[in-house]
Amino acid sequence: MIRRPFGSDDQVDRLADLIADRVVERLRCGSVQGDLVDASEIARRFSVSRDYVYEHADELGVIRLGNGSRALLRFDPVTARERLTHLTVRDSETEPQRANRKSVRSGGSVDLLPIKGE
Repeated sequence: MIRRPFGSDDQVDRLADLIADRVVERLRCGSVQGDLVDASEIARRFSVSRDYVYEHADELGVIRLGNGSRALLRFDPVTARERLTHLTVRDSETEPQRANRKSVRSGGSVDLLPIKGE
C-alpha cells in the first residue's frame, strides 16, 4: 500500500478547492479595491482639480484603455491615494521656490500698453 502524504483523493480535492477559494478572495481584496475610476472621480475624491489629475496621470498610476492620444484614462483609487501623498509631499517641498519665481515675474516694472481712448 502506498501512503499518500496529503490523505485521500477526496481530501486533496477539498484542500485544493479551499486554496482556490482563498486565492480568489485575496485577488478580489488586493491592490485594486473595486472598480477603476476616471480622472473626474479621482479629482472629486482627493479634492484636486481634474487638470491636476491629467497633468500627473502617470505619477498617479494611470491605466490607459486604448492607444493614442484619445485613450481612456482610468485609475485605481488606492494606488492614486498612495501616489498622491508622495506628490503632495514633493510639491510642498518645492512650494517656496515656485512662490519666489512668481514674485520675481510679477514684481518687476514693465511699461504697459495704453488702453484705447485714454
